[in-house]
Amino acid sequence: MTDRIAVLGLGTMGGRAAAAIAAAGSTVVGFDPVPAARERAAEAGIAVVDTAEEAVAGADLVIVSVPRPEHVLQLVRGALQSAPAGAVIVDLSTIDPRTAKIAAGELAERGVIYLDSPVLGRPAGVGSWTLVVGGDVAAVERVTPILEGSVARRVVQVGDTGAGSVVKLLNNLMFGAINAVTAEAMEICHRAGIDEEVFVRAIVDSGAATVSNLFRDIAPRIASGDDDPVFSLDLLAKDNRLAIQLARDSGVDSPIADAVGGVNERAVQMGFGSRDSIAVIHAYRDGGDS
Repeated sequence: MTDRIAVLGLGTMGGRAAAAIAAAGSTVVGFDPVPAARERAAEAGIAVVDTAEEAVAGADLVIVSVPRPEHVLQLVRGALQSAPAGAVIVDLSTIDPRTAKIAAGELAERGVIYLDSPVLGRPAGVGSWTLVVGGDVAAVERVTPILEGSVARRVVQVGDTGAGSVVKLLNNLMFGAINAVTAEAMEICHRAGIDEEVFVRAIVDSGAATVSNLFRDIAPRIASGDDDPVFSLDLLAKDNRLAIQLARDSGVDSPIADAVGGVNERAVQMGFGSRDSIAVIHAYRDGGDS
């Protein structure tokens, strides 16, 4: 593969990926429709261009990082038509397996290979991410030397096209459950008359089996009210909706997932979707008596 890599989507994850790949020595050309994202990328040394088509032209490897399935399909049917035959598309987006298969099929008609390769890891952990990849084994082997050592610690082939998306959606479903139950416990604690910060301090270093890295991250922020977005509630709600649909399509009853999805949607409808996922606390705090 050449050293010229295109990145489409320079937001929270894509911008970090672009900067990490550039820092590892590759020439990175990027595009994002949001001016602020383009400015941040340019400051990080990315060659930012005016259109997605310009970024893709001549790139043997294209990294995609966009918010929703429909955005992936817009690129597949638009800018990615400019990708040269033999190019590999590595899609970091969190989407459903059906969309991944559609994208792969449509790009294959042009001789372009699509890999659904969503990220397991938080934005600040770029370089230590795990990419769970569905798709052609040979293509995964081609891109792994570029991705490992720049954006990822591990690139893990998990199956055929769509398999990466399944693993990611289930991971984020577990995230949603921990996020929601932590918020629920914190609100019960508050109403029972115990200071939330005392609750967190008592548990976080207790060695209790309930203490995960996610609890360590979100519980102190819930207690302090710090809901500046790291992973927005809108995106978590979207991911959990896709996971619930995956459960339906797989013939699995999912009462816990349904409950988590309901709590997410309630907080989103209350206007907290743009805040961090911990803003789900408002589904209890501001509406718990209704």
